[in-house]
Amino acid sequence: MPRKRKSANGTEVSSSHHRSSSTSHVIAPGGGTANDIHKLSHTLGLPADAVTAIMNCQGQGVRSSRRSAGGAADDLTAAAVDPSMMNVWGDFMADESTTTTAAASTNDQAASTSKPASTTPSSTSSSPSGPRSYALPIQPPKATPGLLAQTGTLDASVPGRSSISKTPATHEFECPTLLFPQSVFGSITTTAKIAHIATSPTACHSVAITTDGMAFGWGRNETGQLGLGYTSAVVPLPTQLSIPGEEGEITFVAAGVGKYHTILVGSNGIAYASGGNVCGQLGINNGGVKQIEKFRKCAVMGQVVGDSGGGEDEDDVNVKIVQVSCGEEVSALLCSSGHLYTTGSSEHGLLGNGETGEYIITAGRLGYANCAKFTRRSIFVQSEADATAAAGGTTAVGGGVDSSGKVKCVPLEDGGQISLASISCGKNHFVAVEAATTSGTDVPRVFTWGSGDYGCLGHGIQADEYYPRLVGALRGPMFASNHPVDAVAGSNCSLVRTKNGHVYYVGKHRQVGEATMRFTLIDALANNSHNVVAIGAGSATVFCSTKAGVTVSWGMGSHGELGYGTGENKSSAKPKFVNVLDSCLVSAVACGMGHTLFLISNEDAEDAKALKKVPKVEKDDIAQFVEQIKGKKSDAGADEPAKKKQKSKKK
Repeated sequence: MPRKRKSANGTEVSSSHHRSSSTSHVIAPGGGTANDIHKLSHTLGLPADAVTAIMNCQGQGVRSSRRSAGGAADDLTAAAVDPSMMNVWGDFMADESTTTTAAASTNDQAASTSKPASTTPSSTSSSPSGPRSYALPIQPPKATPGLLAQTGTLDASVPGRSSISKTPATHEFECPTLLFPQSVFGSITTTAKIAHIATSPTACHSVAITTDGMAFGWGRNETGQLGLGYTSAVVPLPTQLSIPGEEGEITFVAAGVGKYHTILVGSNGIAYASGGNVCGQLGINNGGVKQIEKFRKCAVMGQVVGDSGGGEDEDDVNVKIVQVSCGEEVSALLCSSGHLYTTGSSEHGLLGNGETGEYIITAGRLGYANCAKFTRRSIFVQSEADATAAAGGTTAVGGGVDSSGKVKCVPLEDGGQISLASISCGKNHFVAVEAATTSGTDVPRVFTWGSGDYGCLGHGIQADEYYPRLVGALRGPMFASNHPVDAVAGSNCSLVRTKNGHVYYVGKHRQVGEATMRFTLIDALANNSHNVVAIGAGSATVFCSTKAGVTVSWGMGSHGELGYGTGENKSSAKPKFVNVLDSCLVSAVACGMGHTLFLISNEDAEDAKALKKVPKVEKDDIAQFVEQIKGKKSDAGADEPAKKKQKSKKK
């Protein structure tokens, strides 16, 4: 017998009643009419079919079996519901509502109006009709060129090692400060505008690339990570980087920065690396070399110079590298086809090859079979529960996990053809966003892998992932018209930005407080109609910059990384305005250890007016600091230099 629900006027309505085309007829629980559905659809920006599916769900979301921090499976009941609800909304409903039994849910579905086929997200099906047709080629990182600003310290030997002075020196910036716009960049290049900035959560050095392809590096250089041919405690001023032994001047389009190393991507599609190589993170196909101080060409599986069929140019390559991202001791490249290549440490499954290569060195000590050459990774997976839901099925109670309590994952059938549009590496984890398709109808998927500390992978558990795994929460009708476009990884957190400028956060970037185990909308921005255009995450900081010229940050920044200004707090639990950047259009943010970089637009009179309140520093202003640095010896031993032995840990 069909279930009866009371409408708003108290009359009983059968849930199996055929839908009427009239807008006054009740078609949803709670007395909802077609007119109500239309209004909700317009307000939420979702298709009417998706809104109807949400209403008919009545809070009966699915809480699938998952691992706890210790790896044990939670004893949760799974309900059979509309597969379109296996997304963020479904997770919310599962947490906020009482889960019913699978049998009761099945009866409810049978009695309710049949759902339209369009509510099932075909883009997440484990049995796709065929490979997606991607909008290729993948391009190098793009940001509106502008002026370079930095907050934090220029003394890269200090972060993580020395105490902080109470009175800021001339080289310590408590708020965003324009970095040598005339004395360095203006005197060397015909255009002082910067097109790309790079640093990372564990790095104390940085790279900036100009619009004419010149690369500049500064910061810590104890392992030769700046590729200048020597080591030093600090390189205080941005210094031009070059590739030795190459005929003609190579221009650059992208850069990646790790704790001990740097990788530059040339406009010729070739990657070059310098610095520490203990785990093979330089990708030079020589794991025996533990450190190099000059840039050397990377070895990429399948890459052949002069073999793309496009001509006789010796710099013509068949695998053209366009993007790079580096972690503490791992590196990843993307080629113009969107294919993924990794090298370096295999711990935590960072290489994305399904294993750590763990072996015993001595009693109680483990080593890892690292990789010294960039190798393509083409296996992408999703949890068995997600695959079942995407196919329209349900997961039985206690299903979706193996005998040890680990989540079962299955390969995506189109894994070998997946193209990625962007990739970002934190300390020990990756987050990547799939490329858009030519049709524009397929929602780009988000993949994460590596260390799962603090739930930073977004799978609701603290567990490592050895293959790039689909984030099930970032799919479904909710993201049909507001799909993910890019992502960044902090030390132990991840952020994903969508087409409409919404930002989703997972993990933890502050020493205090609880971790966020599922991707959660930063509602302080979304509820105030902020359209975020740039995001960044560091060792303990997070930044968001909006289209309206508002920049906010939160976290902990003992060196002034948060940019709040002199006399202001150096930490914040919630997003707080960076007042110096008010009305400044920030097109890119890069967060490192002890510092943060910004690209600020300088296109018109309005930009120039906003920039007037941003302080600037030139070479003469820090001349005394530069002289002090010249006599400063390297303190590489203070935080495990790249010359250390093979990384190991207790068993």
